[in-house]
Amino acid sequence: MSVKHLTEGLQNPSEEFSPIPFWFFNDKPDKDRIKKQLADYVEKGVNGLVLHPRIGIPREIPYLSDACFQVIKYVVETAAELHMKVVLYDEGMYPSGSAHGMVVATNPEFAARGITITGEPGKDRALTELPDDRYLVLRKTGGTIRGIHFGEDDGEDGAPAAADILNPEAVKLFIRLTHDRYYEELKEYFGNTIIGFFTDEPCALGRNAEGFREWAEGMEREIEEAGGKLADLEGLFTGEENVTTGIYRKLIKKHLRETFYKALHDWCEDHGIWLMGHPAESDDVEEELYFHVPGQDLIMRRVSPESGGLLEFDSVQAKLAADIARHLGRRRNSNECFGVCCREQIPWYFTGRDMKWYLNWMGIRGVNLFIPHAFYYSVEGKRKEERPPDVGPNNIWWKHYRQFSDYMKRISYLMTDSVNGARVAVLCDNNRIPYREIACFYENQIEFNYLPAALLTKCRRETSGETDFQETLKSGLYIGGYRYEAVLNVLGAEYDEMLSGVAVYHKAEELLGEGFRAVHTARPCPALRAVHLYKEETEIFLLSNEGSESIHTELQLSGDRGLVCYDLWKNRFYSPDVVRGADGKSLEIELMPCEMMAVILGGREDAADMEELTTQYAAELPGEAKAGKRPESPELAGKLRDGAPGWSGLFTRESKKDNQAVYSYILYKEKVTGDEVFAVDGEEMAECYCNDSFAGVSFFAPHRFEIGSFLKEGKNEIRLIFTGNAANKYDNAGLFYGIKGRQEN
Repeated sequence: MSVKHLTEGLQNPSEEFSPIPFWFFNDKPDKDRIKKQLADYVEKGVNGLVLHPRIGIPREIPYLSDACFQVIKYVVETAAELHMKVVLYDEGMYPSGSAHGMVVATNPEFAARGITITGEPGKDRALTELPDDRYLVLRKTGGTIRGIHFGEDDGEDGAPAAADILNPEAVKLFIRLTHDRYYEELKEYFGNTIIGFFTDEPCALGRNAEGFREWAEGMEREIEEAGGKLADLEGLFTGEENVTTGIYRKLIKKHLRETFYKALHDWCEDHGIWLMGHPAESDDVEEELYFHVPGQDLIMRRVSPESGGLLEFDSVQAKLAADIARHLGRRRNSNECFGVCCREQIPWYFTGRDMKWYLNWMGIRGVNLFIPHAFYYSVEGKRKEERPPDVGPNNIWWKHYRQFSDYMKRISYLMTDSVNGARVAVLCDNNRIPYREIACFYENQIEFNYLPAALLTKCRRETSGETDFQETLKSGLYIGGYRYEAVLNVLGAEYDEMLSGVAVYHKAEELLGEGFRAVHTARPCPALRAVHLYKEETEIFLLSNEGSESIHTELQLSGDRGLVCYDLWKNRFYSPDVVRGADGKSLEIELMPCEMMAVILGGREDAADMEELTTQYAAELPGEAKAGKRPESPELAGKLRDGAPGWSGLFTRESKKDNQAVYSYILYKEKVTGDEVFAVDGEEMAECYCNDSFAGVSFFAPHRFEIGSFLKEGKNEIRLIFTGNAANKYDNAGLFYGIKGRQEN
């Protein structure tokens, strides 16, 4: 791939890389409304959706009924006309596996079952007797799922019964009721418009079954054959781990994978579509191996911008699924994202800055298919309270959403059909994924990939094609196009024997000085994340600032190749400041908080194309950017060319109502240079108009606007319209919006 080909793909990203949001179908269907919504999505750069039945559907449209499929078929037909892709959702509503209670309604013996401890077994099957006249029994859990009609939510009488997804016959019935019916109704769209089936955090117990633990038929024998004792399963309820609880956990995961995930994987493969979605937990590993598109679920601000996103349990998110896809040769990996990622426990309090930070966080880790949670068909009444916020059409940024959708496409394009430069593998196992231990890798720009222990036997000697496992290990680990020179094993000594012949480390700090960094910086940059990518024959460094302060440093690059920097957010190329030395060059970089950039390297044959890239926007760029240089940073943009202070205090507020604040400033210019830039500090989304022409939008502070091309000599009117957070509209949150330090009327 030439630099020119790569940059054309970045400038005009393909619809293939579109975000595919959850579309909450949650109200009475109206064909005109549906068609208008989907057409609006396409206009905003959203070329796909997950068709997700959601709470709020009228009861006269039962799940999977003829009336239900009239709506589903219309949505799919409309999507096909608009050249959109559709991912079907396999439940009504979640967790998956129960067909909105129809599995249990068809056969009550297929209700979710589990083990629990009781003083009197009664008619339940006692697996073993425990001390103090107690018994370990197997019984129905009474677990439910969340349904699609009002009155069917958690704890409500109408909540649908959960099915026993550890029972192969129950799973067969689930597939027959859902997947087969979808195929019967929509077979002509499979493999073209319909690209996948989404399964959502399957749970063998159902919800609201806290006093139970999962169980599959025949596990008594399996546990005893493995050396366990049934009485020791009491530790599952007391928190006291022992040999038997360890055996149990491995067996229950094995049954879930082989009974549920494999069945769904095989069905999707047989019908020409992908198994998509995600397992229940962020650290589920072997379940991911069954997905054609490995995926995870970034939810509830469990990964927090405020903390930096490294030390939380869920910080394995994005990276794990991306690395599994890399090792399995799966072209795409996905992340359901933004669900209930609200601030201060205010349901709709999610900002444009939050969204961009999360996109950067996922993208730098390798996500290349974003599934925003969610776009609501309706926010009428209680519907707006069901797992908010809407991050699309019912939020303040929808008019300008193209900037977000194109950004997701560019990240996805970069992270598809590319390999990273990781030479370090971090060994992980099911529900045992190092995260705190490897935070120093991120902070020191050491590139690594998670390697599941289950894939060790798939490693091979790439050069000779030999498959002998021990011979493979002697030469390093080769899998999926990657060669790992070192393996970090913090899981335990039992894995060391499997890694005989490889450079094995037991502490991440031991690798900090071993030359495994993706980039070398002039000074420590703990908030800098870096990935060294190869997209076919083009070499790229992707850099992201996950901190709250600006990063100013130099990158040391070997050789004397040409390079160009690319701002993925603004879709601009520019020439960086370069200092050449005897051993290569130093690249001066400045990354603002929440900013991501790419450094693209080219050969001699790319020189003319790279020069053209840095000058093609000269007519529209301010100041030094006319010469292919990067525009001033937002920190400096608050100053005029003559050194005057930022403009926050210059604007006068004209009005503030209906969640919008309007400000104006009259600027007199004797001479217009075309490079005029200003910045203000304020909350939250700001739109700028200069002499009645739209001059740009900014989603978070510092709000920076390039107005040189809109100015004229003499009097100029500049207006700013700030729109407050959606939480003000839907939650009456009373959050501040507008310019800070402004002059009032």
